[in-house]
Amino acid sequence: MGVHKREREIEEIKEHYIKKSSAILLVFLALAVGAFIGNAITMLYVGQQQQRAGATSQSAPAQTGVEPHEANPVALANLEKAAQADPTNAAKWVELGNFCFDHDLNEQAVTAYERALALKPMQVNVWSDLGVMYRRTGRFDKAVEAFGHAAALDKTHMTSRYNMGIVYLHDLNDKQAALKVWKDILAKDPEARSPSGQSLASMVQDLEK
Repeated sequence: MGVHKREREIEEIKEHYIKKSSAILLVFLALAVGAFIGNAITMLYVGQQQQRAGATSQSAPAQTGVEPHEANPVALANLEKAAQADPTNAAKWVELGNFCFDHDLNEQAVTAYERALALKPMQVNVWSDLGVMYRRTGRFDKAVEAFGHAAALDKTHMTSRYNMGIVYLHDLNDKQAALKVWKDILAKDPEARSPSGQSLASMVQDLEK
């Protein structure tokens, strides 16, 4: 936001130099006040934008991936048809689940992922994505369980552990369980960071205060 300078006409006062100097000084003071107000408004606007973004990121799941947007009904129908035509093909159900995940079709994503895992249960990322979908649909205990499956299948899968801590902390109001999960991550990787880039160690320290 720029500060718009208003043009001011300064009449020449030849009789008294001190009056002319005072007029010029007043002009500079007016411009300075205008610049200060403009900067203050800009800072306030930026601060409000940052607060809004912060509130959004804190309440969202840790690994939502693509921003939800309106699903193409033809594409969705084609994926559903392909999965139903080949119901024992886990990859088809995963593909449908991923499409629904990305387009905020949470219940449909849960169904597709569950079908995929019933056919092929050793899919770490599918368990982790199912955990996110369980959280979005308010099934917090099942979210923790799904993240636990992912973590058990892959000891290095930190995203599932991080998300498990998010559910414990924000949805189940169990701070101690969240701390335990996140400290387990730090024991394996002291430099671990959240998917948004925040130091996990600092998050733990803040939580313990």
